[in-house]
Amino acid sequence: MPLNRPKAFSLIELLYTLALLSLFAFMALPAFGQLIEANRIQSLYSLLYRQLYQARASSILHNRDIEVCGSRDGLVCDDHWESGWLVRDHDSGEPITQHRLAPTDHLNWSGATARIRFRQNGTAPLGNGRFYLCDRKAKVVLQIVLNRQGRMRRVSGLESTQDPQMRCS
Repeated sequence: MPLNRPKAFSLIELLYTLALLSLFAFMALPAFGQLIEANRIQSLYSLLYRQLYQARASSILHNRDIEVCGSRDGLVCDDHWESGWLVRDHDSGEPITQHRLAPTDHLNWSGATARIRFRQNGTAPLGNGRFYLCDRKAKVVLQIVLNRQGRMRRVSGLESTQDPQMRCS
């Protein structure tokens, strides 16, 4: 008659398994953190790009000037892009939409003026410049370049003509 042995792991087998799992987790955590950071920056890029695009389209469709400006509180343009932005009707000052940035988001604007103004034909004659989206180490990861025609393009990292030591403040 065969003996019925309990089917279980020994303490040594459990310790080896836990040690291996700990090692794998230790190796995977930095990559997981980088994935989260990349997704956060991509999400911020998509939101900003979409709102700039909609502001330009709204200026053309409604035949009015639309202004995009930095705003700490989402109510008044104070040109502090690092806190968020506000899209509003230029003439009436009526807000159209706004977005507040999380403390982990790093956004800088460098342009001919502190505000972007899309004219009725969709151009932004004085609004040409760049948005810099940075990681937690203040390294420029993505850029949105806005030209005077009101068109935008994406730049990954820094362009060859830019200072490689450039950082977000």
